[in-house]
Amino acid sequence: MTHKTTLRIATLSPVRSPISANSEHRAAKALQGGSGYAGKRLLPASDALTSFDWPWANGYGTLAHDSLPVFFQPFDCYDIDHSAARERSENLARICDDWNGEIEACQLFLYDDTVALLRLDVMIQVDEATLATLIESGLLDRTLSDAAGDVYGALIYPCFQAYCREFSARFGKRKSGDEQQLRDPNKLTVFKDVAFKEATAPASHVLWTGRSIVASPEELDQPVGELLRQWASYAGSLDDLKQARHYVGSGNILVVGDQPQDCRDDWFRGLSICQLYNAILFIYGAILKSSYSQLTDLLDAKRTRNGELNRLMANITVSLDHLEFSRLEFKEARAGVQADRARIVEDTCAAWQLDTLISSALERTDLIRSRIARLLEARKSRVDKTVELILAGIGGVALVELFLSLTTASRSLPRDDFPGILDVFLWLPPNGAIALSSALLVTIFIYIYLAKR
Repeated sequence: MTHKTTLRIATLSPVRSPISANSEHRAAKALQGGSGYAGKRLLPASDALTSFDWPWANGYGTLAHDSLPVFFQPFDCYDIDHSAARERSENLARICDDWNGEIEACQLFLYDDTVALLRLDVMIQVDEATLATLIESGLLDRTLSDAAGDVYGALIYPCFQAYCREFSARFGKRKSGDEQQLRDPNKLTVFKDVAFKEATAPASHVLWTGRSIVASPEELDQPVGELLRQWASYAGSLDDLKQARHYVGSGNILVVGDQPQDCRDDWFRGLSICQLYNAILFIYGAILKSSYSQLTDLLDAKRTRNGELNRLMANITVSLDHLEFSRLEFKEARAGVQADRARIVEDTCAAWQLDTLISSALERTDLIRSRIARLLEARKSRVDKTVELILAGIGGVALVELFLSLTTASRSLPRDDFPGILDVFLWLPPNGAIALSSALLVTIFIYIYLAKR
């Protein structure tokens, strides 16, 4: 009888949701002693979703707790009944039937900024030859990623659609007094890139899937250990891996631990912070690129409507300010993580180069702010030019009137033998005064035009 290897694989997928709130207001409420969370379940009642409370206390006190800002605490948590999706998903059927596995956890965690985290933990039992084929072909990773997409499309996306349809009836009247300050998902101004109007879930709504496996030191010494190192793309020595206790790859994480369940819980809590903020950076990267493109188009346009420009700049300013707010919240969350989870978060940030991504996002915001400054300066220059032309026109009318007044005055005064300015206008007919003043006025306008080119 062929020996079968049992593997437990934890996955965490950032997905798009319609949940967006006034994050700064929630943070202020939390500082005032409120939770920033009103306690009402956000998603409408569904047979597929069962709500539960976040199982870990927040705040200092013991090393089992983390002190996270409210921005990195979920609004809501749901257990997902995946049975309905399994009937329609080849990937779930492959896990449960072909690989003799089962779904050990299927949960949804709702966060701010239209991001949710989908947790799908599975157990499979296959022989080493089959496992080697699954790893070398990439079928294992693809199946896990596609399975998360199947769960999202079949069970979660319809609930998000119902949330959008029923938002006004369920939250509209309560919005001003609700600590959550939920924004209408049908009228989002910053996160306009996400919508829930299509009949089926867009593939882009599942951003990516991260996978992790916890193995004991004894397992790493066996042939399956070599397969797991290959799966995680680990190229170092076995002793170094045992000493480091984990290896964070691009999409796969291999963890060495004697207490698998505790390790899985710690990694889930640590990765939730990193995956959430990584997803926010990814979303904002696309938003900032789109904003920069729109600003460029407005700068190149011959005619720009002020209303459209003002709305765009207002939305961009809100986006830039909120990106800086989320960066500070992430910095606070990193400082509030305790015990082994602190190292998990820091090593994950280093492996994923989150600090570099943050710097890149801030540089992009500086670029956009400079573009806005140039745009405002161009508008100010156009206004100044218009004002100068108006003042020049008013002065020109006054100049014509002055010439006519001097011509009239030169004819009404008694003649004398002392030469002066009025003598010039005495010999200048009224039409000549108008022509001379008009010539001077045209000269002034030409000078202003040439000076402003």
